[in-house]
Amino acid sequence: MDRAIARAAEARGRAGASAQAPLSRTFRFFKRELELHLRKEEEVLFPLIRRLETAVHSGANPPRFSFGSIANPIGILREDHEGESRQIGRMLDWIGNYSGPPSTAHIFDPLFDRLQALDADMRLHVHLEDEILFPRVRLLEGES
Repeated sequence: MDRAIARAAEARGRAGASAQAPLSRTFRFFKRELELHLRKEEEVLFPLIRRLETAVHSGANPPRFSFGSIANPIGILREDHEGESRQIGRMLDWIGNYSGPPSTAHIFDPLFDRLQALDADMRLHVHLEDEILFPRVRLLEGES
């Protein structure tokens, strides 16, 4: 993505160079936050869900978590989703919401394509968790 950002900035000349730094910073910040978010899911939340699910399905007592309800870590991940969505919005603002100069559109296409794919992937990720997984986990916790 950084390479696509640099190529688009070169195409815009001086104006592009001034926009490249904040766009690159925003992307790097987004990437770090997303990687941390995914680690929280893989290393913390998903194993907790597995423990809860195993207990409920086996009829055992549900696990007690030191942080209380499983809704607490879910709330943190939902906040992450909101922050990641804001960062994508900032990146879209920096590139004029997919509008590049017509004479250099071919140079912007890779950047636009990557950001569109990233945006679509994030929307799907958030939808699957916020609308399907997290409500299901809350119901599961209520059953226990």
